[in-house]
Parts: sequence; C-alpha cells; structure tokens
Amino acid sequence: MAEEKISETETKKEIKTNKGEEEKLIIPITPEKVNLLLDKTADFKKPKILIKRALKDLKQKEKKEEEAAERKFEEGRKFLFAKDYDKAIEDFTKAIELNPDEPKFYYLRGVAYYYGKGDYDKAIEDFTKAIELKPDDADFYHWRGVAYIGKKDYDKAIQDLTKAIKLKPDYADFYYWRGKAYLEKGLYNKAIKDFTKAIELNPDEPWFYFRRGQAYYWERKYDKAIEDFTKAIKLNPDEADFYQWRGEAYYWKRDYDKVIEDFTKAIELYPDDADSYYWRGRSYLEKGLYDKAIEDLTKAMKLNPRDAKFYAESYFLLYWLGKGDYDKAIEDFTKAIKLNPDEPWLYYLRGKAYFEKEDYDKAIEDFTKAIKLNPDEPRFYYLRGEAYYGEGDYDKAIEDFTKAIKLYPDYGISYYWRGKAYFWRGEAYLKKGLYDKAIEDFSKAIELYPHNPEYYRNRGIAYELMGLYDKAQEDFKKAMELEEKKKK
Repeated sequence: MAEEKISETETKKEIKTNKGEEEKLIIPITPEKVNLLLDKTADFKKPKILIKRALKDLKQKEKKEEEAAERKFEEGRKFLFAKDYDKAIEDFTKAIELNPDEPKFYYLRGVAYYYGKGDYDKAIEDFTKAIELKPDDADFYHWRGVAYIGKKDYDKAIQDLTKAIKLKPDYADFYYWRGKAYLEKGLYNKAIKDFTKAIELNPDEPWFYFRRGQAYYWERKYDKAIEDFTKAIKLNPDEADFYQWRGEAYYWKRDYDKVIEDFTKAIELYPDDADSYYWRGRSYLEKGLYDKAIEDLTKAMKLNPRDAKFYAESYFLLYWLGKGDYDKAIEDFTKAIKLNPDEPWLYYLRGKAYFEKEDYDKAIEDFTKAIKLNPDEPRFYYLRGEAYYGEGDYDKAIEDFTKAIKLYPDYGISYYWRGKAYFWRGEAYLKKGLYDKAIEDFSKAIELYPHNPEYYRNRGIAYELMGLYDKAQEDFKKAMELEEKKKK
C-alpha cells in the first residue's frame, strides 16, 4: 500500500470534522507528526525507550568503570603484598578515581600509606573516608587506631580500637593493638588485660606474649616478664628483641650469667645492635670481667657513636668500673664538651668522674650545668644530691633527692634510681638525726628495689639508733643473707 501524504490544510480540516464544528486546535499539527501517527511502524513509547536506552548505556558505562576500578584495585593489592607501595598507592588512587564510592579502595590505600610511607596523616584520612562509606566495618576502625598509635595519639587509638572490638569482639589483633596503646600510656594493668585476652583468642602468636612481658617488666614483675619472654622465644626463636628484653629482666634480678647468655644470642641474631653489646658489657662489669666488658662497651660505642648519652655512659663505665682511670675520663669528656658544649650528658658524666675522685665541688658544678641544660632529668639531681651529701650539706642533698623522686615516673628502671634516691635521702635524714624519716625512706627504697643489702643495713642502723633492736637485728640478718646470695 502506497504511503499516504496530506497537506497541513487537510489536516486541520480533518481534525475539525472529527472534533465538531468548533475548532479546538491550539498547537498546529504538522504533516510530519500526522504521518508519524499514520505510519504503522510508529512507536508511541519511543521517548521512554530512549530514556531506558540512555540509562542502560549509563549503567553499562558505570559497570565498565567499576570493572576497570576492580582491576586497578587487584593490581594495587599485588603491589601492596609485594611491598611496592608507590605503585600500590598509584593503582588504588586510579581505582578511586573510577569508583569513588568503594570503601575498600581507600582502606587499602591507607594501609599502603601506613606501611610504605609511614604517612600516618594520609592513612588516617583514607581510613576515615572508608568509615564514612561503611561505618560498620571493624577493620577500618582497627587500622585507623593503629595509625593513631603511629602518631602517638593513644587516646584516639584506644577509642577506635574499642569500637573495632565492639563490632568484632572475637578478633585477637584488636585487643593486642589496644593493649599496645595502653602500654605506651603506662596503663600496664589494662595492657596486661588486653594482651591476655589476645592470647586466649590466639595462643600461638609470640608477639602477644612479648608485649605482655613488657607490661610485666615495667610493673617490675620480672619473673612473670621472663615467663612471657620465654614463651615468645619458644614460639619464635629467631627474634632478637625477645632475648634482649628477657636479658634486661634477668639483669634487674642480678642473674648476670643469664643476661650474658641472652644478649649473646641477640648479638648472634642481630650483630649490629649497640644495645646488646652495652647490656652484655654491663653484665661483664658486674662480674668483674673487665677485659670482656671493655671489648663490648667499645663495640657499642663504635656502633652508636652519635648518641651522646649512650656513648658517654658506655665510655664512662669503662673507666668507672673497669680501669678506674677517672683522670683520663675527665680529659676525654672535657674534649667532648668543647666540641659539643650543649650536651648535658657530657657534663653529667664528667661530674660522675669528679664525684668518684671525691672532688665534690667540681662534680656539683658539672651536675648544675647539666641541670640547666636539661632540668627534667632526675639523675642529674640525684647525683648532685650525692655530691652535696659527700660535702656534708644534708639539707641541699635532701632537696635534690626529693626533686629526683618527684621527677621519676612510676615505671621500669626508674624504680632502681628512685630506690637509690630514697636511700640517700634516708642517709641524709640519718645524719641529721631524723630517724623516723630515714626509716620511712629506707623502707621505700627496699619496696622499690628489694635486692640491695645496703638498704636493709642502713634501716637497721636507724632502728638501732631509735632503740628498736629487734627490728634492727632483722634488717642486719636480711642484709647478710643478700650479701651471701650475691657472692654465689
């Protein structure tokens, strides 16, 4: 059948006929529109079809972009596992550009920033974005918490890790990292609780025992610390840190043979670590093996010559407990001070040499200079207090020992030094005839460092001067027992 064609006039007339006598047409109908209506193949739904087709095309485009983003993401993952962090970050960034609404892309880019770059701010930014897109994913809070630990923002770390634990309460790593944040804040009981929970959930992870051992160490619970370090070593006998920390715990128990054994193993595993030679050298000194001590301390200084405190203290030990050549020590420290006049530890250690020579005036002068350069280091006050005590100026000695005690925080090796500060303040009180205060300080020293026979002996003297002979005898007996044990 031939296609029908009509004019615009005919169109209007036909519509008039169909609609009646009155013309209702407002918008002219063109022949093309009428021809479309007459065309048997015309589709009245064509506009909807066009929209659907456009949506379909858009979805296909989005799907292709999502697939391309996934491919970039997978490539990024491979680079991440291969520790090629720059390429991993590059691919994750491309994946984000293609699909900015996928949280895992930000998450793994954050991991790459954390591990590869140590860029905690960018890592936190990415983990935060991932959380915004998916706020119920425990891993995102976990990793942001870990990044906050890297920034030493332990309160925010604890907050995020607590959220992760609420979302996934049976995952050991979350307790471990929160425990680590508590450990860094000095909240050792909370740290121990979290590490214990981590161990319950995963008893085969050596680092859980190691960190709990560190918490016990700072709590001065050396036996428990050693037990945990030993467990960590059994699970992973090739980690030098485990032997080092166990060695230090043995040192404070005065078990120098085991200290030497552990640091020898640490040196075998990591031969370039100055700390291991330093601690083994100190143990040789305690045993009177001066040649070996000098060898180790010299090695420690060569490995770490830039750390003035470490270098100077190691050097001083050579002369102090080894050769006793204080004049040589003073000469060398004086040269070092000329080269580095703003280093307080050099004055402190030259002061120690003067102190050993009983040149208290010069010792006090050096300790005072060290205090001016670093007024927050308690050992400077402690030794100046000893020097004042040596001069017989007990009031100034008490003042310095009191300052040292206030400055020392309640953890770790500070107990040893605080114990000595209490002891010497007690000595000063004893000299002034203030026996009650002397006994109080000696008792505190014993509480902090119970293995020192001198503390018991001097408390015994104070008891004796007060006429408390039974208590005095108890302390003298305890002092003798500790002396005998030390000889063994």
